[in-house]
Amino acid sequence: MIKLNSAVTCLLLSALTSGNFFKIVSAVNIRGGAIDNHSEVVRQLSSQTCPEQYCTSTRKLEEALVPRRDQSQCGLAMVSLANYTAPGTTDILIELKGPLSSADALDLVIAAPHGGALKPSYIDNRSGSGITTSKDSYTLEVSELLAQSLIDTYCAGVPYLVINHLHRSKLDANRDIAEATSGIVNGKATADEAWNKFHTFINDAQGFVRDKFGTSTNESGVTGVKGLFFDMHGYIGNNGKSYASATTGWKDDVNIHGAPFTQWGYRLSDDPSLLTCPLDSLGGSTIGSLTYARNLPNHSYECLVRGPDSMGSRVNALLSNVAGISDLCGQGTPSFEYPSPNALATDTTHCHDAAGGGECHYYSGGFDVKIHERMDVDLAVLPEPTLSGEHFNALQAELPRCIRFGGNTIRSEFADVLAQATMGFLRDLNGPMP
Repeated sequence: MIKLNSAVTCLLLSALTSGNFFKIVSAVNIRGGAIDNHSEVVRQLSSQTCPEQYCTSTRKLEEALVPRRDQSQCGLAMVSLANYTAPGTTDILIELKGPLSSADALDLVIAAPHGGALKPSYIDNRSGSGITTSKDSYTLEVSELLAQSLIDTYCAGVPYLVINHLHRSKLDANRDIAEATSGIVNGKATADEAWNKFHTFINDAQGFVRDKFGTSTNESGVTGVKGLFFDMHGYIGNNGKSYASATTGWKDDVNIHGAPFTQWGYRLSDDPSLLTCPLDSLGGSTIGSLTYARNLPNHSYECLVRGPDSMGSRVNALLSNVAGISDLCGQGTPSFEYPSPNALATDTTHCHDAAGGGECHYYSGGFDVKIHERMDVDLAVLPEPTLSGEHFNALQAELPRCIRFGGNTIRSEFADVLAQATMGFLRDLNGPMP
């Protein structure tokens, strides 16, 4: 009989669940019926990242590898379904787009809260301590390109897209209403209603997805909708300017000012949450997002967030399809390749501030992801809405300037990459389209 002490048993079970069992066992000597090379097992596993220990190394990109279809043969199109127009004007401030028929819906809701350009004089500029008023340039355009690429490539369905057309100086739709309209006096009622409509439209779109795709209850008893909410953002990450290189924050991409990485947000801090291994050991079923998906059969939180089949890794694997970008441009964290945002944020190779013991900023996921992880959202409760009801998987992407400011071709090719990664992620979670 082979004798296993408790430590070795734990390590081998970890290796078994990760698909690395035979690699680890091959490094262990079995003599006289006892495994006596505990230190070698520890060395093998300690040299691996957490997703290497817990996630299979096989990426399932094949779910999305289908031929591009001619749009003229598809018959699907995205149309405007609802909008909020400023009183007494023709200005569309908030808009919901999607399929003409809900039967043609894709199980995806995209939101673009910071890409709007409208600066109407009838709404005061936002102001106050700590208020950010700069827009996330080209995130609206990338969101629209993503939606169209999903239609053109797969002809399987039309996603929903919720747009805030107001510039961030007039409304920040990714904040609670107090901060969203901070400092506004003239036009306050219009800004407040725009905020309400933005979140109501997201909730409406999630309801349409639920009506078509349904719900199920996962292994931990959480009932969720078979869908995904994708909140689109952009960031600079440093003090880089057109006339001077960055000296603080993330180091510039080699081609353009601004950090090169795409930051994926699941409402998990880079420290301590994303230093936890595995992520499934985090206390509480409501920590972070993907609260429904993480306990579906054959899935784990660790692997959904930073395994080979995570959104970050799916995009990373396809970035060679985007011509003219640097090796690091668009690479995502957390992912299988870059599992720890904190490791990057404290590395002098990537972060100016790390040289003095500082840390660069990681965007873990904001207000939109927080409240739209649940279906029953009471927007009337202030300062923050109350949340209840069924769960809805949600994530955030912070796109770097090297993608957003790379020009029309780079944005379009990146949107195609994002479409393939998103469709693969959706089909892996929810199965084939009904």
